[in-house]
Amino acid sequence: MKGDVTLRLLEYIGDAAIDVADLTIAFLESGYGASSREILNRVERRSIMRAKNKEAKSEKERFRQRFYSMMHKLKKDGLVDVVVKDKKSFLRLTSDGKRRLLVLKKNHANALPDNSYGECGAANGRFTIVVFDVPEKERRKRFWLRSALRNLGFQLIQKSVWMGKVKIPEMFLDDLKELHLIDYVEIFEISKTGSLRQLA
Repeated sequence: MKGDVTLRLLEYIGDAAIDVADLTIAFLESGYGASSREILNRVERRSIMRAKNKEAKSEKERFRQRFYSMMHKLKKDGLVDVVVKDKKSFLRLTSDGKRRLLVLKKNHANALPDNSYGECGAANGRFTIVVFDVPEKERRKRFWLRSALRNLGFQLIQKSVWMGKVKIPEMFLDDLKELHLIDYVEIFEISKTGSLRQLA
């Protein structure tokens, strides 16, 4: 019916603020004889794309600001300085920066994995016993292991013996390997009740 497209466009513009450029491009891209629905769909798609692009630019700008802020702090702390060579600027570590880098690398190398496995340690209905004898020189790793077992839902039975109805997560085993603790840890799963229970 004559005036249909005009009616729909006016309704659409009345309902929401509409970008003239979006409307013009959508109208031209749709071609002669396109329905008002088709035109409005194109306008909406363009509007969504613009919002996504704006969000991406905003995220990029936040990242850039954070980078410049970090660089400013590194310069202020005397860890990096700017060297100009052949009309180009280069960043270089100062002697303090080199020392700080060595300390950070050492700390990173000695860092222990996160020992909170969330929902990984699901109950499995069978008792699992974990026994370990970690040497004193690896005390930090022993504390990490105790904390990990507690977080998984195990309970201390006696010194270095833990028990729980928990399936051991693969991530935990990977962390034991990475920390070179495999040789010090034994894991048992009890699938049958013991003979003493049958006698009672």
